[in-house]
Order: sequence, then structure tokens, then C-alpha cells
Amino acid sequence: MDTTDGAVIKSGKKTIAEIKEEFGTFVVKVSGKEVAVVRTFEEALEEGIKAYNLSV
Repeated sequence: MDTTDGAVIKSGKKTIAEIKEEFGTFVVKVSGKEVAVVRTFEEALEEGIKAYNLSV
């Protein structure tokens, strides 16, 4: 789901990750904690899913 400053990745009602673009990079947060800073949205999506799977 797109937001005004990034995207929220959800599975049903559960939030998996938040991705925000900052200064030309993408910041990935899982459970409110920053887990990665990457160059592309695709990398950010992958990092968010990986971090979520490790935390479950």
C-alpha cells in the first residue's frame, strides 16, 4: 500500500515492513526498527520480507 512518504507491505491485516525513500535511498523498517538502507525499491522489498521472516 502506498503512503505519502513510502510504502507499507502487508499480509492481510499484519504489517510486514515499511519502506520510505530518503535522500535517494530506501529505508526498511520492520516492527519499527530500521533493518536496512538500500538503493532500489526491489532490494528494499526483499530486505523487508527477509527481516520479517527472521523475526517470526
